[in-house]
Order: sequence, then structure tokens, then C-alpha cells
Amino acid sequence: MDDLKITQDDLRRLRESCLQGIRESELYQLRNDAKLRAVHSTQSYEEFKDIVDAAHLRPVTKADKDNAQTKSRLWNSATRE
Repeated sequence: MDDLKITQDDLRRLRESCLQGIRESELYQLRNDAKLRAVHSTQSYEEFKDIVDAAHLRPVTKADKDNAQTKSRLWNSATRE
């Protein structure tokens, strides 16, 4: 019988697979919680869909705005003329 050895590449793929599963589970929970909140507070399907689609987004913080790498970024593109 051959000795099966786990390589570094196998461990890397396993780690990435596990992390991807965790990210997908977290996104599922965020979207599901948003659905449960939105089902009672929305007037139309479009409004419901917008709330669920934006469930993973977080507000821009002061630290984000002060960060040298993102300081010159246009945060609200809707106001651009």
C-alpha cells in the first residue's frame, strides 16, 4: 500500500476551500437576515431586492476617508456631474 502524504499544496487548497465556505456562509446569513427584516418593511419587490442585494455593504467610515490610499477616491459617484 502506498503511503499517502499531504503536501503543502494540498493544505493550501484545503485552507482556501474552507475560507471560501466560511465567506459564503457569512454572506448567506447576511442576506437571509436582510430578507427577514425587509419582508415586513418594504412596499415593492424592487425595494426588497435592493435591501437584500446591499446586505453585505458597510458604510464608509472616517478612517476610510482619511486613508491616504483612498483619500482621493470619489465616494459618492451619484453626485458627480
